[in-house]
Amino acid sequence: MKLTRKRFLWNSFATGAMVSLSTLQTKLYAYTAKDSQNHRKDPLEYAESLGFTKPLDQILITALLAPNSHNSQPWKIRRVSDSEFLLFGDADKQLPEIDSRNRQFFHTQGTFLELAHLTADKLMFDTKITYFPKGKPGPKTFHLNPVAKFAIFPKSKCVHDFLFSGIPNRRMNRSVYSGEIITNEEIDDLKMLMGPSRHQLLFINDPKQLESILPILDAAFAMETNRTESNELNRKWFRVSQEDIYNKRDGLTLEGNGLSGIKLWFAKTFFVDLSKETWHSESSKAAGIQMFQNQVYSSKALVFVITKKSDDEGTWIETGRDFMRVSLACAVRNIAFHTMNQSVEDYPESRVFTEQLKTLLGLKQNEQIQLIARMGRSSYDYDSPRREIKSFMI
Repeated sequence: MKLTRKRFLWNSFATGAMVSLSTLQTKLYAYTAKDSQNHRKDPLEYAESLGFTKPLDQILITALLAPNSHNSQPWKIRRVSDSEFLLFGDADKQLPEIDSRNRQFFHTQGTFLELAHLTADKLMFDTKITYFPKGKPGPKTFHLNPVAKFAIFPKSKCVHDFLFSGIPNRRMNRSVYSGEIITNEEIDDLKMLMGPSRHQLLFINDPKQLESILPILDAAFAMETNRTESNELNRKWFRVSQEDIYNKRDGLTLEGNGLSGIKLWFAKTFFVDLSKETWHSESSKAAGIQMFQNQVYSSKALVFVITKKSDDEGTWIETGRDFMRVSLACAVRNIAFHTMNQSVEDYPESRVFTEQLKTLLGLKQNEQIQLIARMGRSSYDYDSPRREIKSFMI
């Protein structure tokens, strides 16, 4: 039987300003997968290996590991002193095709702040985080108005938050999950680990409920894939070759989507084509949809972050902080975690699915689903690279 591109994709691919810092780096080196692994394995040691010994520098380098949409890393940082920095949104990393109100953009600011807070805690510092110290920024004023001011000061009590220990295992695991449903006992344990949340976390592990929800997530992904604007956004952010991945150190990859081994090699060598014509072809889109179906229907639980009343930038930042904590709690317990927000984005086609989910979950009109993630069991790991710290400094 002839191995056509379409058949392969269906059957194989588808399944499966630095001067403000303490030390200037003058040594040129090639960033590799090993560097990416070391960054995640022990970010404090990794920072020291690059010459950064001051606590605030180590906090910043660790916080770069925070989850973020499309691995766009939409942060800019101004280091004010050895104990304070300002966090700005990077206007060039906005994703208006899928995030017209910058909801996920602000979620990502929250993940950065929470991971910075947890790193400070590890280093025996308390933190003070002030949102919008010069007023809320808009899409055209991110360079003027910081998202937050972050300050550290020595701890007065030896009380620690142990979620930091989840960093080496925290990653967005988009592989197909296996094993049993996540139990109520495991969910209670996750809640204990992450502590009080700023917003409601709704965990779903009942098979009948999952059976009613997962088709909506599936349909929303198919819609977004067949929607030219969002599919084109993915093409622009997709990285295929190792050279592209580790030179640009951002974006989406086949590895990050759970593909490995011989299937990964064949896909990269013979079948993946980032040209517009091929990327938007029916066979390519169908392969992506099939891959997502294999992922979503393997879910062993879902978690929804739900907010009430206010639905604004401050709420979105705090959603990101909850997101950071629950994903780290999962990492501590070796539970795989993968966000899937196609059904709760801020464009009309997506909002159709949002309303379906709100009805199924019995939510009130003023309650908003900010974020959805699936959970399960998987040994797959891939460490998405992060850009070097100087690219974030202003």
